[in-house]
Amino acid sequence: MRLVYHVLRAACITALTAQIFSVQAQQWRPAPAYDKALAANVLDRSVLFLPLYGAVYRAKFEVMLQELPVIRGVVIHNHGCGGQWGWETSVAQFYYREGFAVVVPEFVTRTGNKTGCPGATAEESLRRGGERFREGIYTARNPARLSARGDDIEQVVSWLKTITQLPILLSGHSEGCRTVYFWDRSDPQVKGGICHKQSLNADYEHLWKWDTRLPMWSSNEDEDIWAQGTKGKPAVGFERKFTAHPDNLTSFRFAGNGHDPLVRPGETESLRAWLSRTVPGKAPRDTGGVAYEDKLPLIQERLGRTAPAR
Repeated sequence: MRLVYHVLRAACITALTAQIFSVQAQQWRPAPAYDKALAANVLDRSVLFLPLYGAVYRAKFEVMLQELPVIRGVVIHNHGCGGQWGWETSVAQFYYREGFAVVVPEFVTRTGNKTGCPGATAEESLRRGGERFREGIYTARNPARLSARGDDIEQVVSWLKTITQLPILLSGHSEGCRTVYFWDRSDPQVKGGICHKQSLNADYEHLWKWDTRLPMWSSNEDEDIWAQGTKGKPAVGFERKFTAHPDNLTSFRFAGNGHDPLVRPGETESLRAWLSRTVPGKAPRDTGGVAYEDKLPLIQERLGRTAPAR
């Protein structure tokens, strides 16, 4: 009976997936939540991480980003359709343990915004995500949504450029991956893109804008429902987009049906090797001779600038 249940459940999910993702590419659908001005408070909606220190507040991030000699670069990591969940922290931990500072904006908390996949269970999120997909506003299929996410990234990049010249990488999981490959706002400090568990099937073809002269690392599982993968039609990778620059795409494939990032054998090793080629450096083992107490006056002074008036 249990086997029959799982077979029927898999068949229902496959049918539901086909129904959800059968609509063709759509036109731009604006919403008040996508107003460019709302990108102004993106740092208030972001979580920040540093090598060795982990999660930190903004003043500490701004000071130590400049003072720690062991930092290789900065990763801006973009969440999936449900907003920030535990996987964003797990992915950020991987990056900062490899020597990168990390900024994780939460896009869905813009005023009036909605998630792309609401629900309390995976099945409900998939079903209601399909409803959002067909309705066409609060979905990654909508170019206006990804453009607004790009406004958030652009604001973070502009802020980073005021405090560091370190190389910047754009990263994203699921809808966040689509946010990365929609990015077309050329900046010499942005050196590459990282796409965790997302595909490029026909319904999303209109969203691809990535400059393939920049390197990209991508991961996919063949039967990942969230990446429109099925047993008969595996999730579609990005190879056809890199025909002019095939060496710039590193694709990690796994014959599974999961959607979680950096969990499969060899996956972290593949990304670690790509990072070493793209932004050479080593994972830090110590602070490089920096004594944290010596930097406290800088942090305290920066905090003093933002203290509320009494």
